[in-house]
Amino acid sequence: MSRLLWKKVAGATVGPGLVPATGRWVSSSVLDPFPSDGQLRPQQPQVPSLEGGQLRHNPLHIQMLSRGLHEQIFGHGGEMPDEAAVRRSVEHLQKHGLWGQPAAPMPDVELRLPPLYGGSLDQHFRLLAQKQSLPYLEAANSLLQAQLPPQPPSWAWEEGWTRYGPEGEAVPVAIPEERALVFDVEVCLAEGTCPTLAVAISPSAWYSWCSRRLVEERYSWTNQLSPADLIPLEVPASASSSTQRNWQEQLVVGHNVSFDRAHIREQYLIQGSRMRFLDTMSMHMAISGLSSFQRSLWVAAKQGKHKARHPTQRGQKSQRKANGHVISSWDWMDISSINNLADVHHLYVGGPPLEKEPRELFVKGSMQDIRVNFQDLMQYCARDVWATYEVFQQQLPLFLERCPHPVTLAGMLEMGVSYLPVNQNWERYLAEAQNTYEELQREMKKSLMDLANDACQLLSGDRYKEDPWLWDLEWDLQEFKQKKAKKVKKESATASKLPVEEAGDPMDQEDPGPPSEEEEVQRDVMAHACLQQLKGTTEVLLPKRLQHLPGHPGWYRKLCPRLDDPEWTPGPSLVSLQMRVTPKLMALTWDGFPLHYSEQHGWGYLVPGRRDNLAKGPIGTTLESPGVACPYRAIESLYRKHCLEQGKQQVEPQEAGLAEEFLLSDNSTMWHTVEELSCLDMEAEAKMENLCAAELGQPLALTTACGPKASQPSYHHGNGPYNDVDIPGCWFFKLPHKDGNSCNVGSPFAKDFLPKMEDGTLQAGPGGASGPRALEINKMISFWRNAHKRISSQMVVWLPRSALPRAVTRHPDYDEEGCYGAILPQVVTAGTITRRAVEPTWLTASNARPDRVGSELKAMVQAPPGYVLVGADVDSQELWIAAVLGDAHFAGMHGCTAFGWMTLQGRKSRGTDLHSKTATTVGISREHAKVFNYGRIYGAGQPFAERLLMQFNHRLTRQKAAEKAQQMYAVTKGLRR
Repeated sequence: MSRLLWKKVAGATVGPGLVPATGRWVSSSVLDPFPSDGQLRPQQPQVPSLEGGQLRHNPLHIQMLSRGLHEQIFGHGGEMPDEAAVRRSVEHLQKHGLWGQPAAPMPDVELRLPPLYGGSLDQHFRLLAQKQSLPYLEAANSLLQAQLPPQPPSWAWEEGWTRYGPEGEAVPVAIPEERALVFDVEVCLAEGTCPTLAVAISPSAWYSWCSRRLVEERYSWTNQLSPADLIPLEVPASASSSTQRNWQEQLVVGHNVSFDRAHIREQYLIQGSRMRFLDTMSMHMAISGLSSFQRSLWVAAKQGKHKARHPTQRGQKSQRKANGHVISSWDWMDISSINNLADVHHLYVGGPPLEKEPRELFVKGSMQDIRVNFQDLMQYCARDVWATYEVFQQQLPLFLERCPHPVTLAGMLEMGVSYLPVNQNWERYLAEAQNTYEELQREMKKSLMDLANDACQLLSGDRYKEDPWLWDLEWDLQEFKQKKAKKVKKESATASKLPVEEAGDPMDQEDPGPPSEEEEVQRDVMAHACLQQLKGTTEVLLPKRLQHLPGHPGWYRKLCPRLDDPEWTPGPSLVSLQMRVTPKLMALTWDGFPLHYSEQHGWGYLVPGRRDNLAKGPIGTTLESPGVACPYRAIESLYRKHCLEQGKQQVEPQEAGLAEEFLLSDNSTMWHTVEELSCLDMEAEAKMENLCAAELGQPLALTTACGPKASQPSYHHGNGPYNDVDIPGCWFFKLPHKDGNSCNVGSPFAKDFLPKMEDGTLQAGPGGASGPRALEINKMISFWRNAHKRISSQMVVWLPRSALPRAVTRHPDYDEEGCYGAILPQVVTAGTITRRAVEPTWLTASNARPDRVGSELKAMVQAPPGYVLVGADVDSQELWIAAVLGDAHFAGMHGCTAFGWMTLQGRKSRGTDLHSKTATTVGISREHAKVFNYGRIYGAGQPFAERLLMQFNHRLTRQKAAEKAQQMYAVTKGLRR
């Protein structure tokens, strides 16, 4: 037992009073803040407090805690800062332009804190965490030390809980009695989210649970979950109120235990439960977890797809013979695994692989299939429980060794019981968001259909051949076919003719008045006879199988449903954002260049000005190559128009000469100059690459002439050009992909391109309001389109009045007709190797925006009457920790480093906070600078910064990105000498 308990803190006691501790900082009355000229001076008048007291500052003008708070936390006394350390800090801050910046004083806070546990803050939090987690650690230890009973040979077909004795005898019980359980729940997904069966093991017995829906056969069950459908673990199902039992500390162990917790009844109650959950998957991530990149390599290698591992191992063997033992670059695969139970069990326990085939019955099978295979499925669930227990036996000592501080375990236990209260506004939010989404979808469909109909009109006069987007679509027409008319005998033709009365002068005829009933009948007969005659005439001419929209281009016919389609609607109703033709119909441009799709490279754009793939005419003129006739002149005109429009908004000095040449030169001279500049630019870059390669010891690249493989524009830089896409008169550049230039973009409407739509990089072209409106609607519905399945599938349990505490039902704001319930987010408490919590819906960074349907998701978490939500977020926690560590190492004063000063004293309004300073240094936006700063905190290097810069600003060349990244790391991290 002692090996798993937290170590006792020497000299630490838990007392009712304050415990004095040695302080570190002095008040402004002891030492005056260090002046801006770097010289120590005699004591100056004390800084007046906004509350009439004294503000405390350190020598670097950093405001400290008030005297009252300081004495409660650190006790009396302090240390005089070293003069040399202060001088060094001032020089450092002056170097970064931070010394002497004005600071706005904050009012002192006078607050009486609860007494500390122990003699310092470290002892206080250590003892507090031990107090919170010790009962659960003892319960976990009881599982490790117990001799667990054998698995029963058969399982009882009984509703509710069944306990199995040492000999396998089954006894119905209300709830398990022990304080520690290893627990697993299985759900028949075809029947909804209601739990189907469960198995648990305690130090003294096995347990099984069967749902009422499994045991009792009915024609149908309601889809609405109630507490009666869930598994009781703390309060018997027959109990009418949760107050009838004294809540005890209980521990439940499981693999991805947050899923199992979501099916436990007491967890949805507003108050009462003291049960906590320990996740073996989270402990695995903290001990031997994989990053996302490692996970991909691990899966590929285990499936035999990673061919590079074998030559690497051969090289390691030869190197080991020469130099002794060498750690292979692939050895990490043998000490880690992905997160599923089978691989985690194989890593920690070994033995034969777990049998996971029966799980498919829960995924794809019906409730009747589960009834038929009940014993086998219960055995499968019990094997998972036993495997989880074996993994837990190996993991817990390792976890306490790797994460020895008790706050880590206490935090994971507390994070594992997340609770989100909701009310009737949740249902209203789902309904209104879905209705708005469907309405906007219909409007966008109408806009796309209008664009398709308008584009189809370009067939007249072959106008599509001059369109920068539609020129390469399938414009072939399907001719109208008809059968040859059979010869009909003259007699039969004469006999079939109907008598026709000769019409005289209408002015000479009298008004016959309203027709009689006989005349109406005769008119109907004649009309029917004419219709039959016309039908007989056309039937012999029409083919047996009707053609689909003859006379229309092929791409348009694909957008229209056939007449025999049961869901037929008129017009191009099949058009959607998922079709490749849609970006062309919307005339999308990327920085003024028309989008184009390549089968090999995905979506990209065409940059005009290429001349090396145009055939030369007999008198020096250029002719299009014999391939597809690309309207490169129209693309040139489109880009010139874009330059004019952008020139009115912003003018970039370094491109002024090029822009002037674009606007004033004629086509032939301008693009001839561009071609020459492309050759010169290509040769210069090739020489630079050869020079860099020579320095790195790599083989030199051959410098070739400006031909089809080397041709590139000098006025545009991007992901390309890819000259294997031979478009006469144009270069093909790929759209930037978030995972790197080697990846292809499958759709320009993906959520990664939403920022580009907002800043105008990706725009819908001219030609009416349908295109821009469709692009705007796509942006508005993007959040709900991507998240509505996750949001709508949230497991909400509505509580009856008897399950609500009196503080709610007796509150004046309580609504008798309202609904009060809860959602238990399935949080993986340590979902990453940095032990950060992971949850796909609620822990994603999504802020409410007026132009995003459904983005107000988090506002739907609303406390019931009598309760309030309290926010306790730590802003920039990682940066604060890094700043404290840096200050302690540099001079031992808060704010002595530029990093620490910007974290403590920086102001966003003055541009002196960390993110603003990084943005100014590198020349990027503040939002992008945040990503850089957090990336550096988590160990990202200069290559990461280069890729990120090119992702943020696609107009940057690789060389410029490398220079900016080097500058940022030189300023913030320094240079190695």
